[in-house]
Amino acid sequence: MHFTNLIPPFALASLATAFATPVVANDLLPIDHGRYVQSQHECSDPKGSMLFIYDGKGVKSGKTSCTLSNVTQSGNVYQFDENCSYYHRSWSILPTTVTDYRSRLEILNTREFVLKRENENLEMTDHYRWCSAE
Repeated sequence: MHFTNLIPPFALASLATAFATPVVANDLLPIDHGRYVQSQHECSDPKGSMLFIYDGKGVKSGKTSCTLSNVTQSGNVYQFDENCSYYHRSWSILPTTVTDYRSRLEILNTREFVLKRENENLEMTDHYRWCSAE
């Protein structure tokens, strides 16, 4: 009994490429990875802006690192808990301050969103946009 090749060669190449392409399925938020600044600031000059990097699991900046947990979604709005460690001294390996926030992220598109952070001491809302890959 003779079987002809049921899968054309180009289909095999496509199938192999599909499985070789990394899939970022563990992202907590559906926004692009990279650097974000408050929308009223230029990417080339973010002075005075909250600049941070989203890596799929949390956010970080020069002296801050935040982990996200308890992520829930309703439409284009995501709510989550943030635990942020602040390293005020450049030589310190331990954070000098740790702050928890309950945050709400309204996604406008994969590179733009409105972030509201609040805890018992403060509430802040800012519009952010993507500037570049990390």
